[in-house]
Amino acid sequence: MNGARLHVSDLAVARVAARRARAVPGVTALFGDARQALRGLAADRLPREPVPDELRTRGVVATVDGREAEIRVTVGVRLGTPCAELAARVRREVAEEVAAVTGLTARVHVTIADIALPR
Repeated sequence: MNGARLHVSDLAVARVAARRARAVPGVTALFGDARQALRGLAADRLPREPVPDELRTRGVVATVDGREAEIRVTVGVRLGTPCAELAARVRREVAEEVAAVTGLTARVHVTIADIALPR
């Protein structure tokens, strides 16, 4: 590769991971933690281009270190969804998508923050 180096940003990895996590059947939403909420409030004060829904990273935090990414995903699920199976599927699908798109090895941690009750 002619000595060229590639760096994939934390934000780019988070966007890939969030998009994939939202697509897993049984995931109802992504939930940000307090740190993300504070960053979001601060970001609302700054002028910026609008971010399309599929690129929003709320509920996902990624940290890239060399060729590896540490990813934390916080999701809500539907009542009746087997949580352990869903978490395993989110871990697998997010790791595969991040590897396919970025070439990074991903360690994915999933937290289930909410169970949506039927209306």
